[in-house]
Amino acid sequence: MQASKTMLKRGVSKTAIVFIVLMVFFLASYVNLSLLSRSNVSVASSISRTRPGVVSKTREERPARSPPHSLPEIKRAITCDCSHKDYDLWFINGPTLFDPITSTFFTTGPSNSTPPDLAVKFHPYPRKTDERAKSKVNELTLTSAPPKSSCGITHSNPAIVFSTGGYTGNFYHQFNDVLLALYITVNSLSLNRDVILTVTNWSDWWFQKYADLLHHFTKHPILNMDNQTRTHCFPSAIIGLMTHGPLVVDPTQTQQKTLLAFHALLEKTYIPRGKYVSTFDKSKNARPQLVLVNRKNGVGREILNLKEALRAIEEVGFKAIVFEPKRNGAVGDTYRLLHGSHAMLAVHGAAMTHLLFLRVGMVLGEIVPIGTDWLANTFYEKPARVLGLEYMKYKIGVSESSLAEKYGVDDLVLSNPPAFVNGNWTKAKVYMKIQNVKLDMVRFRKYLKEVFVKAKRFMDKEG
Repeated sequence: MQASKTMLKRGVSKTAIVFIVLMVFFLASYVNLSLLSRSNVSVASSISRTRPGVVSKTREERPARSPPHSLPEIKRAITCDCSHKDYDLWFINGPTLFDPITSTFFTTGPSNSTPPDLAVKFHPYPRKTDERAKSKVNELTLTSAPPKSSCGITHSNPAIVFSTGGYTGNFYHQFNDVLLALYITVNSLSLNRDVILTVTNWSDWWFQKYADLLHHFTKHPILNMDNQTRTHCFPSAIIGLMTHGPLVVDPTQTQQKTLLAFHALLEKTYIPRGKYVSTFDKSKNARPQLVLVNRKNGVGREILNLKEALRAIEEVGFKAIVFEPKRNGAVGDTYRLLHGSHAMLAVHGAAMTHLLFLRVGMVLGEIVPIGTDWLANTFYEKPARVLGLEYMKYKIGVSESSLAEKYGVDDLVLSNPPAFVNGNWTKAKVYMKIQNVKLDMVRFRKYLKEVFVKAKRFMDKEG
């Protein structure tokens, strides 16, 4: 007021004073709005670095190798570990309600910074860039919007949500995409069986087949999401599964658990007392037992001269057993057959995953067709060596492939498979779906003799 009187005395008009006051007020308001605007832009840029509509933690907030829900102070109701090439893992870090009618998980607890209209669409399967696999997996919604229903059934344990859709009709994917992925996830997040397995794309045959193993991951009943009519509430939820690669377990991320530890879990499940049941003769003149896993029904990579191959196997000294996997086959029976043998032999394919059933030190033989070298090495040879198996490869020659008759021995299909495929998976199907094998019995017998020496040595040592 005194300043105003002074200004009036100096000849400054009242109108000028009012104008100056208004300008000061305007500038102060502009600064506040600018700060608020910057705050919103920061959140928006954080969202855009992951995917539209998703709130993620900043680098400073995200601890190395730790899931967001393990932080001592949870700031966001929905978070994502979206940094991996093969999978995303979503967390609802507090009370959540599952509505089976809309396949939606709602956050129901307080949240400091999650937008109230956040909605995420997600396929809970660890092949996030594979559109074909995702098309066979039910889509779920995670949202911070308020639910329209109250809790129908309340659980006192967190949910771990995953799908048995995708490629799980295939034996390899049953293990790598679900069972081994579940093992990795449970051990990476220290869940210790105190979670409720909550499953979409439910298949009765799948759960009957693996019931004994699944109950090593939880002490609670498994929830079939697809046949529910009431809402379910959980204290928190993990949506999705983790994977480390083809039959790989990284001990630095799983509390030092390895593929050998998963191998031991299978033995504990299917041979509880640690004793294998064998069908081979234990007398003084006993022969090592070799299980030949046979492909048939026109699916490709069949052994066209199977009878000759079996005769050769017997003549070099083995007792041969032909095993033909069935989708509904009892896992325990298969496990005990293979675990009690001394060698397993198969053409490259999903059935090679049965290497997980073999005793350490057993012989694993893989017949490798043309164009499958990298696949054989990556998917089966490397895990076999991790498990301490005697891996022995039989790589077929051009003349042993049925493609030679179809294309000619000098065609690019046979002479340079990588150049023929050139990154096109459709072309790779030539080697996987069309190619069959006619073994050169001279070469094959020589290979079998080497297998026999190692199998006999294993039998003499381990029984």
